[in-house]
Amino acid sequence: LQCSLGSLATQTVDSLFAMTPTSGLPVMLGMAAGWAAWYWAVLRPASLSTKPWGPQWLAVMVSGWLHSFGCWWLDFSDNVPESVAAGTWDEGKQYVMAWHPHGAFTVSALYFVAHWWAQNKPGGIRGKQFVCVAPLLLRIPFLAEFLLLCHARSQDRKTFQGLLSKGATVAVQPGGLVEQVNTDDKQERLFFPANLGFIKLAIQNGVPLLPCYVFGENQLYRTAEWSRRLNSFFYKYLKTGNLMVIGQFGIPVTPAIPNPLMLPVYKTKLHIHFGKPVEVGPKEQNPSDERVKEVFEKYTAELQAVFNAEKHKHLPKEVADKGLEINLRKK
Repeated sequence: LQCSLGSLATQTVDSLFAMTPTSGLPVMLGMAAGWAAWYWAVLRPASLSTKPWGPQWLAVMVSGWLHSFGCWWLDFSDNVPESVAAGTWDEGKQYVMAWHPHGAFTVSALYFVAHWWAQNKPGGIRGKQFVCVAPLLLRIPFLAEFLLLCHARSQDRKTFQGLLSKGATVAVQPGGLVEQVNTDDKQERLFFPANLGFIKLAIQNGVPLLPCYVFGENQLYRTAEWSRRLNSFFYKYLKTGNLMVIGQFGIPVTPAIPNPLMLPVYKTKLHIHFGKPVEVGPKEQNPSDERVKEVFEKYTAELQAVFNAEKHKHLPKEVADKGLEINLRKK
């Protein structure tokens, strides 16, 4: 038996060493073709759907692993019980929910909010809470399946509008890649798109806005001027997000090569805080720029109120003292 096993092992090793770079090409092409078929037949339709995708038990189980890890690795807290008690999430309530800031990798959404959405919390009704994300994220193997299970959908106008028309609360991160590449652990800074599309959609559907601020998101990774300049360069010419961050022990790492050094700073304080709903007034299919700006100012006033009330509880003093910088991008 030992001789047989030894012979088998030798033959296996020899066959591996005998492989040429081109010998694995058919396998790689087959995997790529399989993924493309899976994406176009299953994932893409799901990314545009207004209904839940996949079994809930699987979504809860997989997101629960990340949630448990996040609660252990970070110093996490939230105000969800207070928000529920205030009636924010009562049955029949619907919002365009925006969360800020983006941070280096929206860890709060990945570790915590995804698990809430998978459990249909805080709202409590399956199919009534979604999040719209960049379509690119729904084309990455394994990440796409995870996000779709947790009710993520493509951030295109038709899908966003379809979800709102079904009565769902839809979350969105308005800062996008611009806010991501400008992440600064020493300054809380937000960027809003020039067209304020999420505000317009809220007005067109007569749906209140719900601000959510994540204190500590920007502090999950150390930042430096050189890394911001490098990522801004990549964004300008390649339209990518962060391709270089400062990881564990101050070592520069890239998400293109996932590894343990990519983990956030251990035991960083992270607090998710929901503000009060901001009413947008009656529905209007073609709101004027003046009305959109008026609602935007109401929204940012509530966002500033949340920030000022909570900043010294959850942020380093030197960061809290600088306040919140809000930037509206130019067209």
